[in-house]
Amino acid sequence: MKLKKIREKGHYTQEYIAKRLGISIRAYSKIERGETQLTINRLKEISSILNVSPFELLSDEMTQKSPKDQQTIQNEEELMTIESFPMKEHYEETIAILKDQIETLKKIIDKMSF
Repeated sequence: MKLKKIREKGHYTQEYIAKRLGISIRAYSKIERGETQLTINRLKEISSILNVSPFELLSDEMTQKSPKDQQTIQNEEELMTIESFPMKEHYEETIAILKDQIETLKKIIDKMSF
């Protein structure tokens, strides 16, 4: 992800982006360094602030795009689903863990009700 390059190209500071996202500069810096995994919603928020497509943030190339390229990007974005994100496996694991935790909490609540 070329988040830092895109941010700098748009003359945005980390402080500005962090403030718009409602997070600390340190938290945003971790996103830029790849230390924090982005959710799809956060990716959309950042791309909106930077006025670029989520696909452009995820792409490996920082080249000028012709109108034809822009149409290709738009078509690819329309085809993107959560399954196309490398974090899909992470989300599935997290969901499974959360479901287990919910079941455990339900059992605890049931025992407390008696």
